[in-house]
Amino acid sequence: MTTDRKTAAGADYSPSPAPSPASGSTRRKGRLTLLAIVAVAVLPLLAALYFRYVSPPEVASTVGQALEPVALPFEFLQQLDGAPLEHPAVSGKWLVIFAAPGGCDTRCQRTLYLTRQARTAQGRNIARVDRLWVITDATTPAAALMEAHPDLALARATDGKLLDVLGVLGGNESRHINLIDRRGLVVFRYTDDPDPKAFIRELGKLIKF
Repeated sequence: MTTDRKTAAGADYSPSPAPSPASGSTRRKGRLTLLAIVAVAVLPLLAALYFRYVSPPEVASTVGQALEPVALPFEFLQQLDGAPLEHPAVSGKWLVIFAAPGGCDTRCQRTLYLTRQARTAQGRNIARVDRLWVITDATTPAAALMEAHPDLALARATDGKLLDVLGVLGGNESRHINLIDRRGLVVFRYTDDPDPKAFIRELGKLIKF
């Protein structure tokens, strides 16, 4: 009788099966997948908040001053022999213009040297940009100076309107470098002594357009 009760009791007892290693691995993979989904959704937001409020990145600034594009009045430019310098003569290229008296003091010479180096530094893109020295008075530049700048075109301003467009101060001397785009529009203006590396780098980016 006792044996029958034990047997019956044993028949009623059904121990729970031990979890298989496979089911535990599945749960871990599920948790990892969920965490990965959360990370993909949340991390970009956290990064944006960090760079917005904790450590905002430095904003790259241009070296030159971007201008409201205005057409350069090429009709007020003439070559030293009196022939007109028309826009078709430089059309399709960017043009670096520096305006100064023909005597060209030491500061003027430094600016011409900078523009020469900036053009040379463009390498295979050198053909995209030309240089023009707009002479603001009746003085003829020294021959020795011109020998140092064989790629420099010369022209003389015949009207103050052109000098105004170039930002020339006082009507006869400029402390600016102007950049003319391929359409003949004045689009950027620099001081006459910008940081050389920054100026060369920015010029290289602009003339690719």
